[in-house]
Amino acid sequence: MILYSSMKPAHKAYLIIPKLIEQPTWGGNYILSLKKLLSINNLRNKKIGQSYELFGQSKLHLTLHDSTNTSFLPEFGFADKPDISAESKQYKEGVDSITLENLVKENPSAVLGKDVLEKFGKMPLLIKINQAFGNSFQLHIKPGVSHPHWKSKPESWYYLEDGLITFGIKKNCNLEAYKKACFAIDDYMKYLSNKVMNKSLALEDAKKEAKKYIENSNPWQFINVHEVKKFDLIDLSIGGLHHSWEENKQKFPQGNVVYEVQQDVMDPVSTIRSFDQGKIKDDGSIRKIAIEDYFKLLDTDPTHNNLDNMRQSRKGTRLLTTDYYCLDILEVQDVMTYQTENSFNHLFVREGCVEIKTEENTLKLSSGHSCFLPQQVGSYIIKAVTPSIVLKTFIE
Repeated sequence: MILYSSMKPAHKAYLIIPKLIEQPTWGGNYILSLKKLLSINNLRNKKIGQSYELFGQSKLHLTLHDSTNTSFLPEFGFADKPDISAESKQYKEGVDSITLENLVKENPSAVLGKDVLEKFGKMPLLIKINQAFGNSFQLHIKPGVSHPHWKSKPESWYYLEDGLITFGIKKNCNLEAYKKACFAIDDYMKYLSNKVMNKSLALEDAKKEAKKYIENSNPWQFINVHEVKKFDLIDLSIGGLHHSWEENKQKFPQGNVVYEVQQDVMDPVSTIRSFDQGKIKDDGSIRKIAIEDYFKLLDTDPTHNNLDNMRQSRKGTRLLTTDYYCLDILEVQDVMTYQTENSFNHLFVREGCVEIKTEENTLKLSSGHSCFLPQQVGSYIIKAVTPSIVLKTFIE
């Protein structure tokens, strides 16, 4: 039951309560530092791999209007577990927060926009900040391709720091040799996993064996490895492309720090993996991967496998335009007026601090934090508290 009341809930701006996800094997403290949350005792020593900045179940604050307020705290959860930890359940629905899903239910077209609602039927986007090291070789199928299991997941990466990735298969890649190497690695990982689980091999020894075997197999010989510069935007929304975040802790000690905009589709039905970087969980299990499907759905078009063709060049304030989402960059030095147009707007402060004024309220939004503006807000003002850079996501 929704307990809160407001004269015009679709005319307000809402602070988004970020959902932080612990990733003990590949997270870090970049996100906490960006959001100025390192002083929170129960988070200080956590390795945070992701911050959910917008998704269908995002919680919107009803009473706080300043992200610098010490009472404005994140939620905290775990990878692959939907439940939020007990210490993060301080926000009561209808009293001091409302889920975006429930706000949408009150007036779907006023919140999302009529065109967005007709096209997608719900909040279609997931926006995250990631701090990640080595990630699996993977792809998502092309939008429009029908498959009994896999669904497309258009996504785009905006780098907040320099990083290292794989993108696309090499020109004249021997796909049979690549496929054979992936199956051989997977078979060996299953062998090691079984030995760990039946306690005939220690976990750390299994990890060493996996690393040695993978180095000898060298699956990277089949794909392109690239360094990516800070503020590069890589658009993967075409789908069908090989990609992965890579690891070089000496040159890139923070891993890959990425502001990621994508359609909100769950990994089990969208992420097709061929190689999982030799990861073994603490219980000895390994992740199931889909090598056959990966090679059936891999886009081998040389044009698509060229990273330069997927780097987006800024045109005015526009960073990215796709059929699924758009991204603008706003350089706010003083006071500027914007329109929501035909879609909700999501604002993320990359750096600086701003005030956002609508017909109903004013928010103060600091670096690393996000707010949500329903489509019916119409005109709103962004005022620089300090010179700021704001990323604006919406749908055209």
